[in-house]
Amino acid sequence: MEGFEIIDAKDKNKTLAVINDGKKYFMHSSYYPLKESQEWAEEFEFNNDSIILVYGIGLGYHVNFLLDRLNLDNRLILIEPSKEIFEYAINNGYYDKFKNRSNTFFIIDDSEERIKELLSIYIPWDDFEKVIYKDFKQYPKVFEKHHKKFSNCLIETINSMRINRNTALYFASQWQSNFMENIEFIFRSTPVKAFFNSFKNIPAVIVSAGPSLDKNIRFLKEAKDKSIIICVGTALKALVKEKIEPDFVVSIDGGENNFKHFEGCSVNAPLLYDLTVYPKILKEYEGPLIIGEIASGFLPLIEEKLSVEFGSMSAGPSVANLSLDFAYKMGCNPIIFIGQDLAYLNNRTHASGTTYEKNRIKGSSDKKEYIYVDGNYEDKVLTDRVLLSFKTWFENYIYTHPDRIYINATEGGALIKGTQIMSFKDSIEKYMNINLNINQRINDILVNKKIKPEPERVSALQKEFENTIKRLRIIKWDCMRGAKLSKKMYNEYEKDINADVTRILALLDKIDAKLKDSKESFSFISSMLNIVTTKVLKGFKAEKNETEREKKLRISMMSYTLYHGIYEAIVQSEKSLEKALNTIKSLNSENI
Repeated sequence: MEGFEIIDAKDKNKTLAVINDGKKYFMHSSYYPLKESQEWAEEFEFNNDSIILVYGIGLGYHVNFLLDRLNLDNRLILIEPSKEIFEYAINNGYYDKFKNRSNTFFIIDDSEERIKELLSIYIPWDDFEKVIYKDFKQYPKVFEKHHKKFSNCLIETINSMRINRNTALYFASQWQSNFMENIEFIFRSTPVKAFFNSFKNIPAVIVSAGPSLDKNIRFLKEAKDKSIIICVGTALKALVKEKIEPDFVVSIDGGENNFKHFEGCSVNAPLLYDLTVYPKILKEYEGPLIIGEIASGFLPLIEEKLSVEFGSMSAGPSVANLSLDFAYKMGCNPIIFIGQDLAYLNNRTHASGTTYEKNRIKGSSDKKEYIYVDGNYEDKVLTDRVLLSFKTWFENYIYTHPDRIYINATEGGALIKGTQIMSFKDSIEKYMNINLNINQRINDILVNKKIKPEPERVSALQKEFENTIKRLRIIKWDCMRGAKLSKKMYNEYEKDINADVTRILALLDKIDAKLKDSKESFSFISSMLNIVTTKVLKGFKAEKNETEREKKLRISMMSYTLYHGIYEAIVQSEKSLEKALNTIKSLNSENI
């Protein structure tokens, strides 16, 4: 944009013209800007809870008309690609009607990373389906480059949100079961917080399992003891095959398949884990254990009762994302990636020596959505939506943590914005010249900082589990009764829309009050309840032109789904809660 002009329109209102390549483009009508804006706003279709994104604010006429149709639940995100236009309009009163409206947000940035950061803040991660996006008039044409950039950022942000939420829901039951089974390992672990800032300005190498790892895995022997080698679980077998011992192994995946990466591997390196990791990994792992508050929301209560701070980590959708946060929080600099393809090399998914070394993508015959992105060395490389979400997370993290050097030494794969591209051999020659006695420093922390809670703290945790189990048993029967009453109410409405259900509603109100008073009891089954609340919130939206009968039937079935869902969540959790309690009892008796 070369500049802009404020011009009198035919209807005597001001209009806006942008000058681009010597040509004048009217962003509002040169004849009737208010009439045009009103028509645009009236044609905009959305719901009472929609999250509305408008690309192009201009002088704000269309936004003013749009406001007349919004309610307070409508989140409004306004994007203006020109800071000059934004500053002129806001300083001259054009945005007065909406600039201080609650639930209204502005994006006026040009940086991709900043746009993604703001979108991830402004769009609730569990409500991304509510987003409705509309361009204003000529904005996409006049600001073509910025518009394309913004559109890609929006797609990548929502893609990451969708994958994160779907993962959380898919593994909810597994994670909770794993958590209960893994409680015993807390008392054999060192908190990850003990490692924070312990390796300042020491290089870190994050080893992932992408196919390009084959190109430079042999150089890891030269990096040993001159850097901290952090190996994701998927890459462990490849390192063991090459007789390379990492300094740390990282694993958080709660699925059974995750154990395949560890099966038959014997290493002494400590394992950083979350309590949701697949239990057999912890049972058979030979090295020391490091626990962090990573993927689950269960640990804060454990921390409180044991008076121990484990240390919070940012997981992201990939274990490699977590490894970056681990390296950063240890104080490492530079942070170097190898095997971080985030793409498919000759249709290969993983490096040689890994569990999935023979896997190949099938292209159009499988259900994945493949796309091309910029490569480190190639112009474009093939990836998919899941790997793209990993890449988006890396780029956002690097953008918000600019105080380190990030080097992509993968020697292939997708470009990660914010990283320097360098061969691994050159990275070693430039940054790894001194033996640092890494193993001894790690062992000192493992020995001196191991979790050793006082006996009374373990007793407090035992008491918490005992009380939770008792309370959940009462809640379970209340929810069974609530489900039956809700079903009865549904049946009454089916027979007669004017049926008197006053007594049923009064009983349900009492059950609701009891549930609200028992919120603390849900802490240990929160991941299971996430499935229930998602079903209720996403599955029972009011349809347009809903009749009174349809509304009453919908609310009755929503009530039934909620109560029945909580009941089922408690039933599925009882055995694992009892098992966890027995584990804590045995630990308590050992202390006595």
